[in-house]
Amino acid sequence: MPNQTNYMIDKTMILMTGEYDRYGKLCARVMDGTAAFLVDRTPLQLLDDSLIAIGFDLRGAMNSSKRILGKKIKCPVIVNPYLGICLFPLKSPHKADCIWFNPKHIMKTTAAGSKTKVELSNGYYIMVDLKLYYFNDKIQTARQLMQISKERGTHPNGSTFLLQPKKEQQLAKEKTGKYDFHSLEKKQD
Repeated sequence: MPNQTNYMIDKTMILMTGEYDRYGKLCARVMDGTAAFLVDRTPLQLLDDSLIAIGFDLRGAMNSSKRILGKKIKCPVIVNPYLGICLFPLKSPHKADCIWFNPKHIMKTTAAGSKTKVELSNGYYIMVDLKLYYFNDKIQTARQLMQISKERGTHPNGSTFLLQPKKEQQLAKEKTGKYDFHSLEKKQD
């Protein structure tokens, strides 16, 4: 079966990882619902394509994530703020076998020695080479990034208020032809 040539990350994507196709080209193996398929793009290219489609880019998303969380490496990335899609990498995103998880599709995590059993929304599970504590911390960090971003996006100054004029007032034009905004400055004090 040929690789898919285009795919945009959406809410149904459970996870993705890098996988070499039969020609030795790095592609993205995507698990979407109960289907799994290869996309003819690397995982990082697929992330960037999905972000560019809505007016953002991967470099900006990664930089924002690092700034918001105060972390330097392996940060989650908001792939689509409108749909609430955030993915987190299991290891360095630059490693071909890095798995990107959508935390909304993680139903349960269980310790399995030094590994973690991750139960997914489609009824499957995957064993990952990371202790439960560290894996759960990644889930929590992704959720925290979404929450902080949502709060900042809807309340950018940390507080909300409505501007309701008490009565209609005219801005007076001075003899110089400029409008007098000084009266508004005095009311803010």
